[in-house]
Amino acid sequence: MSKFNTFVQLKELMFAMEQDLGISELSEPEKCVFLCIVQASEAGEPISTKSIEKHILTSNMSRPTLFRSIKQLLAKEIISQPSHGKYLVAA
Repeated sequence: MSKFNTFVQLKELMFAMEQDLGISELSEPEKCVFLCIVQASEAGEPISTKSIEKHILTSNMSRPTLFRSIKQLLAKEIISQPSHGKYLVAA
C-alpha cells in the first residue's frame, strides 16, 4: 500500500469521525479553531485568542478568518466566551 493510500484511509476515517461527532458541517477553519479550544478545555481552562492564534492548527490562518471562525462558533453555540478574549467548549 502506498503512503497516499494510507493518507486516503486516514482522511476517510477523519471524515467518518467528524460526522459521528456532529462537526462535519463546520468549515475547515471553524474545525481548526474548535479543536484548539477542545484541547485547551480538557485542562479545564479557557483558551485565549493569542493562544488560539499560536496553535499549530491555526498559526497559518489569517486574523480575519480566525475571528470569523470564532464568531461563527459562538453563533452556533458550539463554544462560549466566559470573559473577553477567552473561550471554552459550550456545555
